Amino acid sequence: MNTAYVDLPEQAQVHRMRQVARAALADYPIEPVRLRLLDHAYNTTFRVDTADGRRFALRINVNSPRTEANLTGEAAWLDALAHDTDIDVPAPQPTRTGALRTSVGFEPIGRDLPVLLMSWLPGRDMDDGSPTSFRALGRLTAGLHEHAERWTPPPDAAFPPLDDPLIDAENRLLDDHPLIGDGQRELLAAALEQVGRHMRDVASTRRFHALHADLHGGNLKWLRGQLAVFDFDDSCLGAPVHDLAISAYYLRDAPELEAALLDGYAEVRPLPEFTTEQFEAIVAARNLVLVNDVLTITTADVRAMAPRYVANTVTKLRAYLDTGVYRHDVPGLIEAGE
Repeated sequence: MNTAYVDLPEQAQVHRMRQVARAALADYPIEPVRLRLLDHAYNTTFRVDTADGRRFALRINVNSPRTEANLTGEAAWLDALAHDTDIDVPAPQPTRTGALRTSVGFEPIGRDLPVLLMSWLPGRDMDDGSPTSFRALGRLTAGLHEHAERWTPPPDAAFPPLDDPLIDAENRLLDDHPLIGDGQRELLAAALEQVGRHMRDVASTRRFHALHADLHGGNLKWLRGQLAVFDFDDSCLGAPVHDLAISAYYLRDAPELEAALLDGYAEVRPLPEFTTEQFEAIVAARNLVLVNDVLTITTADVRAMAPRYVANTVTKLRAYLDTGVYRHDVPGLIEAGE
């Protein structure tokens, strides 16, 4: 990868992504008049305003390792959810040729960047502190699972299976990375082994289907009295317990919200079968996925916080290996600014 882009400050990186967005929009039958940055982190997303008053969301996969088949699966599932269910999702928009996505060559990174233009999802952000919200998330998760069990992906689509802690990402945790010391590397290896063993157990005994695999407050909005969901970039093949445990990762310091999540799911369909060890392993796997991403992401602000994030991850995973329970509120964490 060209370090000239990696080392740019955030404002300069966003300027480059804006150029990519404009190039991609030429493939769509719309007349854009304004681009507003929504997010520049793992991927880069802009709001697109058009001359006829419509709004869209345009996502550029900057850091995502998604394959062509993965991207096809994501777009196809979003399209099916938009047409087959009452779940509010951002529907992929067809290009001038009818394709559900496009791509733009980006020389500084040395590859094409996939681009997805989606319908605008209005509404207000989910309130992360309410049991009512998380019961609604449980019901939404159950609805997604019910559709996925019936839906057949197109033949050219594929989702990465959730049978490994890092899914399909390149493992940077055991590399000779400057942010990881020898003792930390050994602990990460132990965590990968323990988590992987439990995830393989789940894979050997559960039927897999498409999952969102990133259901948390940042990817949800209240719309017309129910939760709408977006950001399917992590969609995978897995068992229902995977989605629930991934959501639980973000709720580990709020057991009442985790309980509300499971209660909401059970209102729609029976909770999936899982052991405590399997559930905790999948929760811990989320931290392994995120820290591995942090070591590869090119975004300027993520690179700045990487040393603290790596150190805190090691502290949390050490506590998980010692207790069998994953938590965020463990002793020895480094606070921002320290």
